Amino acid sequence: MTGPVQLLVYRFGAQAAYEGRLVGALERMESGGTVRIVEALFITHDADTGELAAIDLRSRGAGSLVSPLIGFRLDESERRRATQRALRADGDADGVSLADVGAALAPGAAIAAVLVEHVWARALEDAVTQSGGSPVAGEFVDAATLADVAPRLRAAAAGPDG
Repeated sequence: MTGPVQLLVYRFGAQAAYEGRLVGALERMESGGTVRIVEALFITHDADTGELAAIDLRSRGAGSLVSPLIGFRLDESERRRATQRALRADGDADGVSLADVGAALAPGAAIAAVLVEHVWARALEDAVTQSGGSPVAGEFVDAATLADVAPRLRAAAAGPDG
């Protein structure tokens, strides 16, 4: 059984300065154990050469992404190998490949995508189910307090027939 999986996608312009921040953020995300990085992808379209650089990693546990990402970032030959692996292993999804995604990027731009499993949700849903409850909603909302989503709470309290 897995927890809910969320797709996070970020686009970067040609002037982006990464300086290891993305690698550090991914490492911190996994270190707490409440989320698990399922897969992380980074593709950039070199402004000068037009070449793509890509890395597509599946996590094997906390910390397993850090070393390959650092190698990709700092070592040109590792970046070439990672790109070849990512593009070679790429299975088209609905006719769209990683090469297609990279080709859609403006020169100098990049895209990062992360699939994140919310591990904490599994434990909470197990506790709810064992206590005789059932999930009603599980969505991301733009709210600072529960009062901001009061209409949704009222609808959930009324049930499917209310």
